[in-house]
Amino acid sequence: MTTADRLAWRTSSRSSNGENCVEVAPAAEGVVIRHSKCPAAGTIPFPFPAWAAFVREARDGLASTNGVATITMIGTDTLVRSLITDVELRFDEGEWSAFVAGAADGEFDFTGNLAAAS
Repeated sequence: MTTADRLAWRTSSRSSNGENCVEVAPAAEGVVIRHSKCPAAGTIPFPFPAWAAFVREARDGLASTNGVATITMIGTDTLVRSLITDVELRFDEGEWSAFVAGAADGEFDFTGNLAAAS
């Protein structure tokens, strides 16, 4: 069992039955993301401050300055590329839109205290 298998993964309430989505999990040191239909593609871990920046960038369509991952549009898909490892997560329009809508609703506003309780 990997560390990722032990995390409490969640998706946006805007996702279609939690399938084919951006999955997010609070962890002791921050927040981790992966693709629900491709968990073997890897995860991207964010310290809490970088996570808050990433969510703001995704929600507001801002340039990536969080220091952990970039967000790039490729046609109608969104590529989230780690700046630290070789992990790249590609989401289609519906998957990314659900994540952004959840971010706008505050669904992924985690704090260190929430993660420690998980």
